[in-house]
Amino acid sequence: MADITAIHDKFVKKLLADTQVAADYFKTALPPHIAGKLDFSTLYRRPGNYVSKALEQTFSDIVYTCELKDRKEKVEISLLLEHKSAPDTYTPVQIGGYLFSAYRQQLLQRKLLTPVIPVLLYHGKKRWKYRTLDHLFDHLDPDLLVFLPKYEYIYHSLRDLSDKEIRAIENGFLIAALLLLKHAFDKPGLKSRLAEIFSIGLAQGSNAQQVSLVIYGFELVDLPEEQVKDILETLPSDIKDKVMSTYDLLVEKGRKEERARAQKLIEQERHKAQQKSYDIVSNLLASGKFTILEIAGFAAVTEDFVRKVSADLTEKK
Repeated sequence: MADITAIHDKFVKKLLADTQVAADYFKTALPPHIAGKLDFSTLYRRPGNYVSKALEQTFSDIVYTCELKDRKEKVEISLLLEHKSAPDTYTPVQIGGYLFSAYRQQLLQRKLLTPVIPVLLYHGKKRWKYRTLDHLFDHLDPDLLVFLPKYEYIYHSLRDLSDKEIRAIENGFLIAALLLLKHAFDKPGLKSRLAEIFSIGLAQGSNAQQVSLVIYGFELVDLPEEQVKDILETLPSDIKDKVMSTYDLLVEKGRKEERARAQKLIEQERHKAQQKSYDIVSNLLASGKFTILEIAGFAAVTEDFVRKVSADLTEKK
């Protein structure tokens, strides 16, 4: 299986590339007193991102801009994706780096500074307690704390939400996506829920969204083909047809990738064997004791191969 972090990242990026899904997500993730100030009908995705090259290994971001209700000001909502399965003590430092990188880029683009609201989506196995930067300096003299930058971020932990709370969201596709993310590290539990999650998510969303949901779900459970078919049999017929067609494409893709890996392995082994023959022929030629015909017989290669090696050695002198 591909790197699991990359699988999560790819899925969330596809999920939130859709403006309506993103709007419904932000309405869920942001506190009511913040969400209530935003006019989500004006939400649009900014091209590019605010992550500097130094931060690309830590964060991948999706940036949306949204206007405030009854005002001309704008606020930029940034979604920071963190897919670690264990809490990271120094996340406040990473988010601070992200925020100041964002404001620097706003200045470089000669824009008026607009606030950036970081939303940290977490769906790891272990509990992760929200902490701000000052908590990393517990033993610092209080007089020195004034020199630390102060900022907040939205910590949206799917681990701390019940399935019932997630199911209360109005967007069925988003419900299914968040349930997959929440249970991503509980393979047995996800396996038992997969058919129901597909039924919820595939009743809504575009074909591309539905395909991404199915692929992500099957990548998480990583089941043998027989068990996948057992799950498919429990789905309603219309949903089953959608999943089957997507799964068939996924299986065929897997077969092509397997054939490509096998071909690459064959080529690597062939290259190793050729290099070994090359070394044997080189040594025999260097001894000066054998004819081309004899060397070809000893090394189990053609006479043309021996002549080629001889020409290479002559050229290198």
